[in-house]
Amino acid sequence: MDVLLRAIAAAPDAAAPAAPTMRTLAAVTTDLVQESCRRHGLHGLEAIALGRALTAGCLLTTLTKSPNERLRVDARSFTDLRGSGGSDGEPGGFLIDAHGDGTVRGCLRRGFGDTPLRSTLERASGRLPLSPFLGRRGALTVTRDFDLSAGTDNRYQGTVDFVAGEVDLDLEHYLNASEQVPSLLRCDVLLDGNGGVLRAAGILCQTLPGGDHEALAPLRERLAGEALATLLLLPREPGELLRFALGGATFEPVAETPLAFRCNCGPSVARDIVAMLGADDVDALAGERDVTEVRCAYCGERYNLTAADLRELATELRLHRS
Repeated sequence: MDVLLRAIAAAPDAAAPAAPTMRTLAAVTTDLVQESCRRHGLHGLEAIALGRALTAGCLLTTLTKSPNERLRVDARSFTDLRGSGGSDGEPGGFLIDAHGDGTVRGCLRRGFGDTPLRSTLERASGRLPLSPFLGRRGALTVTRDFDLSAGTDNRYQGTVDFVAGEVDLDLEHYLNASEQVPSLLRCDVLLDGNGGVLRAAGILCQTLPGGDHEALAPLRERLAGEALATLLLLPREPGELLRFALGGATFEPVAETPLAFRCNCGPSVARDIVAMLGADDVDALAGERDVTEVRCAYCGERYNLTAADLRELATELRLHRS
């Protein structure tokens, strides 16, 4: 079962180990990453990219510990390969929508093509770089809704430029630069021999207010390079991930949250999306085809609206407009 563990810990080499100085979190996300990649038909580096992003979303949606918190990540990137006429071409990146109750959904803006699966299988046991495919140039915007039930605009939004073209490193940069909380974020996905998702997990460590940001240095060293990917060669629990990151130092568990893939799309949402076209365009669409398919970008679910459904919708839109 996928689960996120929250804990507090002292710095590994602190003089007073009983005094917590760090907020630490670890998440095992194998099931939800497998489900999301299955729905999108992703393998290889595409699966790693989406898996790291989904895992990061689960870890970042923990600021208030409220089930009503929501976090959205909009990452737009460009590869070094130029489009026709020297343009940047179609933007890549990813979208993540995570909630404090442990549910998450997400998608890539576009795929990487056929090369990722072949290149991934050459080194399926280590940490694979995403930047050649995701792109090193771009920006990500993080929007936090702290309490969706409050009925007020209790929102924070920050934008930073890419620094690495790696999902977790760029989101770590966001935490440090925009939210100004000294943070370490590492997420990884291990593939099986066919390029599918075998295991997925992530770790987030942050200094508590008044803590020394240098306390993260030994953790950063332990989690450098392929360390997390190598750790995932065997099944792991969140507590094992934290013990590794902390170098065996003790930590105090605070709470566990089950994690799961979930999308809030449905027939009514699909209908609302088509309604954004306006009555005239909806009517025109009804005259072009017997069935119009609406596909959810987050989960791949498909919904069909018949010509009769569309004409009924157009009528409702005109009544509402009048």
